[in-house]
Amino acid sequence: MVGDFALKQEEMLHIFHHHIFFGLLIVTLKRILVGKKISRTRKKPSLPIQTNKRLHKIFDKVFYEIERLKRTERKAVNLKIDSSLVDPSDFDCVLCCRTIWKPVTTPCGHSYCSMCLDRCLDYSSACPLCMKSLSNYLGTSEKRVTQFLEDALKIGLPSIYTSRLLLHHQELIDLERSPEVPIFVCTTAFPSVPCPLFVYEPRYRLMIRRAVESGTGQFAMAACLKESNDKSYADYGTMLKIEDWLLMGDGCSILTTVGMRRFHVISRGEKDGYDTAQIQLISDTPVKDENLKELKVLHNQVLSKGKRWFSKMLPSIQEEIWKTFGHMPEPEENWYCLPDGPSWLWWLLAILPLGKQLQIGLLSITCLVKRLHAIDKTLDHIARNAEATKPLRPQQSSSKHGSGPS
Repeated sequence: MVGDFALKQEEMLHIFHHHIFFGLLIVTLKRILVGKKISRTRKKPSLPIQTNKRLHKIFDKVFYEIERLKRTERKAVNLKIDSSLVDPSDFDCVLCCRTIWKPVTTPCGHSYCSMCLDRCLDYSSACPLCMKSLSNYLGTSEKRVTQFLEDALKIGLPSIYTSRLLLHHQELIDLERSPEVPIFVCTTAFPSVPCPLFVYEPRYRLMIRRAVESGTGQFAMAACLKESNDKSYADYGTMLKIEDWLLMGDGCSILTTVGMRRFHVISRGEKDGYDTAQIQLISDTPVKDENLKELKVLHNQVLSKGKRWFSKMLPSIQEEIWKTFGHMPEPEENWYCLPDGPSWLWWLLAILPLGKQLQIGLLSITCLVKRLHAIDKTLDHIARNAEATKPLRPQQSSSKHGSGPS
């Protein structure tokens, strides 16, 4: 085996030397010709340069050999290594103590599993082994897999590589099929409404990476309840879908997400520092045919009030709302059949000045009529407060003739 490899290596070196020899020969001959041409031109500009037939023959032979080498079929060298001579511990990741997977190498020369290094960099920008700063690596590197290590593992320990590959795929399947969903404890999100997020906490960096790697690109959002002693987040929330993920140089990320479906928390758990929960998706109760006409009247009434209230805002505030949540959606054709009702209703809820508990309460309502009535009353209350806080205009004197000086 070693002898075959040596022969292959000798053959490759022979071809390599041929390439170098012919390349250097061409460059040297060209330099000689150019030098002779310049010198002859300077000495005797009137005399024509004579053709060197011998030199032309050498060139023809050189070009012929180059073309022949180009047409030579290159055979792949099949390297075989005795696996019993390879120590599997040489391919262990020092962070997870398992066979290294998708190895990446830092500028300081240490190699880790790609996911293991990411988790370490969530908490510190230093190399886990030598503590050298990896700030530049974190900000500019694409973290490409070290191909040499991966190929060495495939060739030297093929069975271990295959089992590690199957284990990785199984972990992704378990993550996707898990009955629990990751919970991002932050604010109240609403269906079909954009929810921009700035992710900086290490636990949520890991959570977002897993959501992206699993292929679903989804996670749950629930409002934080600091005042509650037994629950850290609300019983109702909204599933979010990642539409864009911008990873920054310091490891933080900016997410562009949009609300999907509402849910109710059934049980709570925890995984690697972030909250998880078993949830049940909720939807509005179907509207009966006899109540549809009355519902449409109420719908149009609340929609008109909402547009009127928004139109009275300052242009600068309107611009900020448009940048964050987009423009107010138009009513869908079959809005009364949708599981979460019309989209414009949630858009309006997102910009209304409501407290946290009121937002959660409206999110949990599964009756579209009740939700419309609640928003209708809220808009009326805002309008009354706006009228009451208007500055009083100075009263003009009703007398037409003023008293003059005596």
